[in-house]
Amino acid sequence: MPGNSDRDAIIQLLDDNIRALTLYARQWDMVSSGTDAEDIVQEAFLRLLQESPLPPSPRAWLFRVVRNLSIDLSRRKKEITQSNTTENWFDQRQNNNNNLTENLTETLQQLPQHLREIIVAKIWGNLKFREIAKLTNRPISSIHHDYQQAISILQKLLKN
Repeated sequence: MPGNSDRDAIIQLLDDNIRALTLYARQWDMVSSGTDAEDIVQEAFLRLLQESPLPPSPRAWLFRVVRNLSIDLSRRKKEITQSNTTENWFDQRQNNNNNLTENLTETLQQLPQHLREIIVAKIWGNLKFREIAKLTNRPISSIHHDYQQAISILQKLLKN
């Protein structure tokens, strides 16, 4: 169990990253509900609290755990049902413009999964390219290339 200073750091980490981690969890097909994503993020933080010592990069570690939990949940839900509902991924409490959040959600959904994951991790998660490369087990050059490709696609989609 982490000490008091580690717990304080984890609480600050939670405050700074909860929205980005929740959005990151929501990008998987079957983790579209806000409750599922919040549960996944909560589980990731509970697991972090059990780590001793803390990982060298707790934020990147959290993204890895959220990714793995999201993929696992998505697989389990797909086995149970094949229904696919679309729900806003963005926190409505933080944004009064519902049309904007719907547009962002729809636009992100149009990206292939591997590009969407990079965009969310980089823009909302503030992860570095090397952290994303490690998270996805891909070369950093591929991450750079895919990030540029995703930005280009998003620009085209948002202009329409």
